[in-house]
Amino acid sequence: MVNWQPIIDKVNEHGYMSGVDRMSDRVKKTGEIFTPTNIVIKMIEKSGVDKYGPGKIVLDPACGDGQMLVTAKWLKILHFGMTEKYALNELYGVDIMRDNVDLCKNRLGGGHVFMGDFLNPNLKLDEQTDIEHEAMIANFGSQTLPI
Repeated sequence: MVNWQPIIDKVNEHGYMSGVDRMSDRVKKTGEIFTPTNIVIKMIEKSGVDKYGPGKIVLDPACGDGQMLVTAKWLKILHFGMTEKYALNELYGVDIMRDNVDLCKNRLGGGHVFMGDFLNPNLKLDEQTDIEHEAMIANFGSQTLPI
């Protein structure tokens, strides 16, 4: 049984949807939907907590500010006893919005988070760095996931 409270406390150190302007035009254009912590936890429980354990890659192809990845990080550390370094090595996130990627990287403190289009990984986006573009091609270009 998972003791969710310490995980919730860590995830909620970051204000929900904070740090990024969510104008209605942007939401209509991008379809951004940010998932509250309690729903992320229900998703993890429904899919099976053991699927997030040591050796299990977590990939969020539309990671936004990292809500799912941050929850997975703390689950790996606080429930499964992994070190932060090893937990972060198993986390992958992709988003099309520069500010989301930067916020997600900041919240996670590591992991593999790239600006890119997961459905079109070879496509170079305007604000995407060359390193991110190369990482998208290397990790997802053949649609063979790093799992």
